[in-house]
Formats: sequence, structure tokens, C-alpha cells
Amino acid sequence: METGARELRIVVGTIVIVATIHALTPAGPHSWHWLHTFAAKLYYLPILLSARSFGLRGAMVSALAVSGLTLFHVIRDWAGLPMVQAEEAAEITTFWLVGLVSAVLFRREREAREATRLAHEETLTALAGSLELRERYTAGHSRRVRDYALFVAHEMGLRDQAFLASLAQGALLHDVGKIGIPDRILLKPGPLGQEERAVMRRHPEMGASLVGDIASLRTARDLILAHHERYDGAGYPRGLAGAAIPLAARIFTVADAFDALTTDRPYHDALSWEEAASKVADGRGSQFDPAAADAFLRIPFNTWARVAAATGVTLRGCASNGSHPPEPIVRVEGWEVEP
Repeated sequence: METGARELRIVVGTIVIVATIHALTPAGPHSWHWLHTFAAKLYYLPILLSARSFGLRGAMVSALAVSGLTLFHVIRDWAGLPMVQAEEAAEITTFWLVGLVSAVLFRREREAREATRLAHEETLTALAGSLELRERYTAGHSRRVRDYALFVAHEMGLRDQAFLASLAQGALLHDVGKIGIPDRILLKPGPLGQEERAVMRRHPEMGASLVGDIASLRTARDLILAHHERYDGAGYPRGLAGAAIPLAARIFTVADAFDALTTDRPYHDALSWEEAASKVADGRGSQFDPAAADAFLRIPFNTWARVAAATGVTLRGCASNGSHPPEPIVRVEGWEVEP
């Protein structure tokens, strides 16, 4: 909504500026006639901007506005010169043709971009799913923590689409480096030995290396590399602390821990929502960024339960705080998360 309002202001502002320049440079032979003619050509700019932002209807509205201004100019400034008026009025036809053609071309470009985005999303989901074929107990984990992380970010007031898209991509692919971990370690039902833990701890770096050369995933790489860092600096692989940890990774850590606590794993049974929330509260300022932990704790149980249910997980816990207003849909380019 904010983006649409901003783009509308740009279009209206462009029309006003062009019309002002055009009006302040009188018609007829004089030293500034070149500016007058140039300003008349600039009327195409708001039509193109409207076609890009608002489609055919927006382009036609802009074409109507600039046509009205041009017609007023022709009648006022070229009275008594029918040949000049005819030439100037012919420009109006071009406004409408440009608006129509540009709207069609921009629509086709948006459709092509959307098809590419969908193919990209499907590829990422398939890549994340390939790991879940090995770790069957984590089925749906990547999609679930992606959705959890987006809700935490939304609760923190983060609305930048580029950041949210990067967070979603990084969350979906956070464990992609585990593809390089041997099954004897990755699927071991008991505690890992010291050497085995050292191998397992390499998966953030392996994952970051795997996606590092993919331009579209470059911003997601930071989360993949840092998703096991702790706010107090006791995490791995680089021992980052506090604000040195990328914000997306700080948000994701809360979502990842919550899902690990509330789903069955080989080394523990699923905890209830209350138990998991208590552990998140206990880890505030040590394992977790206080702002991310606080945002997590503000979100009601019913919201978490509905998001979990979308991937086949049933959260245990009371809905005592379910009286909170329903959470809005979290929309990110490429994903929509509805509680």
C-alpha cells in the first residue's frame, strides 16, 4: 500500500513539474522554445511510469491528464493557427498509443518475471526438500522455520521486502550444507562424539560455500553461515556476538530453536509450547537476541499452532493467550504466510 502511494505521488509530481515547465516557456519563436518543445515531450514520462506501476488503467488515466493539458495549451496558445493546432493535437493520439503499448509490454515483463520467480522458489524448495529425504524427522522443518522467522520479523516491525525475501531464502536453505555430512553422523540416533561434532559444525560453512556463487542467493548466504551463532558469542563457526551477527540470523535462531524444541527428534520428544517458550525466555540475551526473543514471546500460541499445522505439526499447549487479535497475513515476494 505504501509503495503504491509513493509511486502515485511520483506520477502526479512528474505531471505537475512537466506542466509547470511547459507553461512557463511561452509558445512561439523565442530563445527558450527548445525548452518548451522538450517539456512537451516529457509528458510521455508519467504515462510510462503509470504503465509500469499501475498497468493499463493507470496509463490511460495519465494519458487522459496529459491530453487535457496539451489540448488546453493548443486552444489557448495556438488560436487562429489551425495547421499548428492540428499538428500539436496529433501528439495527443501518440500519448494514448504509447500508454497502451507500454502497459501491454510492462504486463508481459511482469508475467515473465513472476514465472522466473516461481521457478526459482520451486527450485529452492526442492533443494531444501532433498535434505529432508535424508533427515526424515525434520520433514517440513525448513518451510516451518521460514514461516516462523517471517512472523518474528513482522512482529519486530520489519517490512523491507528485500530483507524479508533474503530471510525467507536463507531460512529455507539454512541446513543445505548438511548434504555434505556423512549419514553415519547426520543420522546417528545418539549423542555425537567430539570428532563427529566437529564434522557436523562444518555444515554452515559448507552451505554458505554451496550458495556463495549464486548471485540471487548472495544475501541469504549470511544467514546460512551464521545460523548457529549465539548472541553471547558462544556459537559457531566464527563466534560472533551481538550486533555482529546478521539480523536475519538473529531472528532465524529463535525460530529454529523453537521448531527443534517442539518437534520429535532422535534425542528428545517434542516439548509443549509453554515449555519451549520458557526456554526461549531463558535464552534471552545469551543464546537469543533480546529483541527477537521478545517479539517471539509476544506472538500468541494460536498463531504458532496454525503455522505449524500447515506443515503437519501439532503444537501442544493451551490457547490461554488466544484472545489476541488474529495475526495479519505476512506477505513477502515469493511467499505468503497466513496464520
